[in-house]
Amino acid sequence: MTSDPTAMSSSQTHSGPPRPGRTSPEQASTPRSAPDFATPAALDLTLITGGDSVLIALDFDGVLAPLQDNPDQSRMLPGSAQAIADLSGLPRTRVALVSGRDVTTLRRLAEPPRGVWLVGSHGAEVDLGEASHSSHGPSSSPGVTTAPPEVSDEEQRMLTAIDAHIESFEHDLTAGSDSVPGTKSGSATGAGSAAVTEVRVERKPFSRTVHTRGLDPEFASALHAHVIAVQAEHPGIRVIEGHDITELAVKTATKGDGLRALIAAGSPSSVLYLGDDVTDEDAFAELEASTTSLGIKVGPAPTRAPWRITDPVAVAELLTRIATERRAHLT
Repeated sequence: MTSDPTAMSSSQTHSGPPRPGRTSPEQASTPRSAPDFATPAALDLTLITGGDSVLIALDFDGVLAPLQDNPDQSRMLPGSAQAIADLSGLPRTRVALVSGRDVTTLRRLAEPPRGVWLVGSHGAEVDLGEASHSSHGPSSSPGVTTAPPEVSDEEQRMLTAIDAHIESFEHDLTAGSDSVPGTKSGSATGAGSAAVTEVRVERKPFSRTVHTRGLDPEFASALHAHVIAVQAEHPGIRVIEGHDITELAVKTATKGDGLRALIAAGSPSSVLYLGDDVTDEDAFAELEASTTSLGIKVGPAPTRAPWRITDPVAVAELLTRIATERRAHLT
């Protein structure tokens, strides 16, 4: 595979208003390479298909489900859904979904089969569910809990401030304020174009996510600038950037933390992680020191992962192959 000196912005916690761009406030590290795209059939997956006990951890949006303008319309591709169902029925094989979605929403959209572990809110929620009593192996260890964390009084104050800040933008938009770019003649007030200047907010237990995919570019830029400005008054708020989203969070957990909890819970001999966004880089970083784990990037962005495939269709093909070969190995 070839290396590319291109590196994404540093991932760090911003102590003041963050600079625009897709950065993650998690690890202050950069990807070391940009591997070429590979076909699912070309990858050497022996560590996973032939492993003694394996954990297959998967991001949801952009990996199992194609990205949507309306985040509530995200659904897993049928091929991936079938492969996950097949893998979940195999011994010594654990599947987990690791997402920025809260666990309740993730379960509703993904409809995972019994036995699939869930990590939500970028690692703040770890739900081992009924799987903790299944035949897949150990499910708990010191420091691992399925109970969702509580929101402290200070965190609740920050969430309230976030809501008020976003609502102030919505108020200006509703009032037809000329201070909102992209909403003059031909945009929000133009015939049939109101949908491109709406404020889409996903409210989660520990954060608020503003979705800008498919919006008028000028409007989306203004919305992004407004959203991140709340951190100037509340520096404890964490800004997370992703694929056409800006998330304001009050917890510091990362997907790397979530993956570490899953590994502690299941003690797998091998781990596979698939992710497409900046926040998945923390999970890839967790696997770098392991000789029995694999990280696969989905999509074109720079990454720490050693391998890369194109899109959710390729993911479905990859998971189908893993399910077939692992079943053959175990029988």
